[in-house]
Amino acid sequence: MKANEKLLYIMLAVVVSLWGLNVVMVKYLTTLPPLFVSSLRMSIAALCLMPIIFVYRKKLRLTKVDWLLIASIGASSIAMHQVTLAIGVQYTTAGNGSLILALNPLVTALLAMLFLGEPMFWRKAIGIGIGFSGVLLVVLSQHGGVHLNGMGDAIMFFSMLMYVAGGLLIRKLVMRNVPVLLVTALAQQFGALFLWAATAFTYPVSAYQEITVAGFQWFVICVSAVLSSALGTLGWNYGIRQLGASRTTVFLNGMPLASLLFAALFLHEPLQWIHIVALGMIVTGVYLGSKSIPQRREARRPHKHAKVM
Repeated sequence: MKANEKLLYIMLAVVVSLWGLNVVMVKYLTTLPPLFVSSLRMSIAALCLMPIIFVYRKKLRLTKVDWLLIASIGASSIAMHQVTLAIGVQYTTAGNGSLILALNPLVTALLAMLFLGEPMFWRKAIGIGIGFSGVLLVVLSQHGGVHLNGMGDAIMFFSMLMYVAGGLLIRKLVMRNVPVLLVTALAQQFGALFLWAATAFTYPVSAYQEITVAGFQWFVICVSAVLSSALGTLGWNYGIRQLGASRTTVFLNGMPLASLLFAALFLHEPLQWIHIVALGMIVTGVYLGSKSIPQRREARRPHKHAKVM
């Protein structure tokens, strides 16, 4: 089990790194309308996940409640998250946005404890606090301070809540014995449909005639969609399935720092010594927040029907 958890931690670290790189790629695509780019990315990701639906087409029948939960995931953690993120960054600073999104692990752990019955151990709480403090160091050192911007910060907080809600709904579906791969693939289809609906509502038909996507921009969009959105989401949801929502989302503390590292590498933005200090704090927070608590009483009992998932 320990070896399997190490592989899970490596996979989640790779996923978070890809999401950090994705921020740089999206920044490169700022010349295009943000909702249009998000719709393209999510649609390509949805196409990549279509084979999963084909594999499961005859193996499982979903109830109306299952379909409702899956559609809710597509609406919350994919469509609404992308829409509110695109709107929120227009009314607040990048530092505020990063800091608010970094509240994800803390909010997830609290909501998972309240609604899913996941335990909150002292080690997990300390890990979340240390990891968030590392994120706070990164944001403050990069932007020199945090100043509230009213509506923009409220929208970004709502965007973070939408992503958290999707993760908790995934956990709920897993408890209903719905395969996480199928949930991921179907939710992606719903999310792409909802995003295109929002795009069509936002931009007039004439605006599409003025949009020109260059060849390298298509390449960046495809890399972002396939690696970050499709494969990244698969890995992330699998982590939620194996470790639980609150333990998995602790890894999100590393995403702001990953963005800074890739920005320094590809965009030549400055990287300071305080970022190394923050890296140590984030790694420590991830370790404490994701480490299993030994179940002494359970270990004494023989598990006659135990299954390895």
